[in-house]
Amino acid sequence: MKLYYSPGVCSLASHIVLRELGLDFELDLVDKQTKMTASGKDFRSINPNGYVPVLELSDGRRLTEGPAIMQYLADLKPESGLAPAAGDYERYVLQSWLNFITSEIHKGFSPLFKQDLAPEAKDVLRQQLESRLGYVAEHL
Repeated sequence: MKLYYSPGVCSLASHIVLRELGLDFELDLVDKQTKMTASGKDFRSINPNGYVPVLELSDGRRLTEGPAIMQYLADLKPESGLAPAAGDYERYVLQSWLNFITSEIHKGFSPLFKQDLAPEAKDVLRQQLESRLGYVAEHL
């Protein structure tokens, strides 16, 4: 397996799961600006969306999106307990939380890194994120 990743972005969670499970894998660093991989490939030929993570399986198939990758990896070693079994109600609770984090938390941080976004707009975004993080704290 190969994980296409960039430091400090959402590929970190998939990288952690690979290490936690002790799976054999390679890393291929993707430059976020140029979209070139450390191995010299145009990353857009691997993922036309241009973002990580991408997990490339030994047979060449590729998975994208952190929640899907993490669940796939957890299913490779079900004895690890990293994810409830498919079909178990708790698995759907996990999927619900992973999707909430992806859509409501993670994506909310991206605009904060834009240099040209007005400070007032960043304040509004921070307030929204604080509210969503408060929701998480209340429901864990």
